[in-house]
Amino acid sequence: MKSPVLDLYPTQLALGMYEVDAKIKELGSMGKHTRQDYLKAHPVPFVLGPRKRRFLIDHHHLVRACWEAGFEVVYISQLEDLSALTVGAFWKKLASKNWCHLYDPFGGGPHSYKNLPDSVRGIGDDPFRSLAWLVREAGGYLKSEVPFAEFQWANYFRANLATHPVVDDFEEARTEALRICKSPKAKGLPGYIGG
Repeated sequence: MKSPVLDLYPTQLALGMYEVDAKIKELGSMGKHTRQDYLKAHPVPFVLGPRKRRFLIDHHHLVRACWEAGFEVVYISQLEDLSALTVGAFWKKLASKNWCHLYDPFGGGPHSYKNLPDSVRGIGDDPFRSLAWLVREAGGYLKSEVPFAEFQWANYFRANLATHPVVDDFEEARTEALRICKSPKAKGLPGYIGG
């Protein structure tokens, strides 16, 4: 099953543009058939919500990358039909299943679902989420199945880094983040591997 990218409603307020940019490059390096095969193999999970709208519950970065790269359609996979629920009950259900992340690009929240943009093009960039992804890619911690694990790491870096990735220097912040991710202070975070 396919869907236009802009017909998918986000369930988070922030993402990391470094990861989006990496996915854009990856998609751009593929031939048309390889890209189609890749997108078929990575269908975007969604739940059907009130008014039969399709709400993303994962792969926000991939969908944003597709939009940024000019791909108008993605493959999708429906996990549940929650369209019979009221709007309030729908968002409570998503929260109970960890299918939404209502925190803004500054780590503030949770906010109301009413603050969500109507498509992935409106999701804000959290530079600490980008930093968390780059640290994981560099082996600072392991990929985890814990929902929104990278956002937990982003908040850890937001609270503990002396160097700000935007105000100061991104590479310096990345170096510092790679060091402090091994700290015993980070022990409770998903994918922690220590020193």
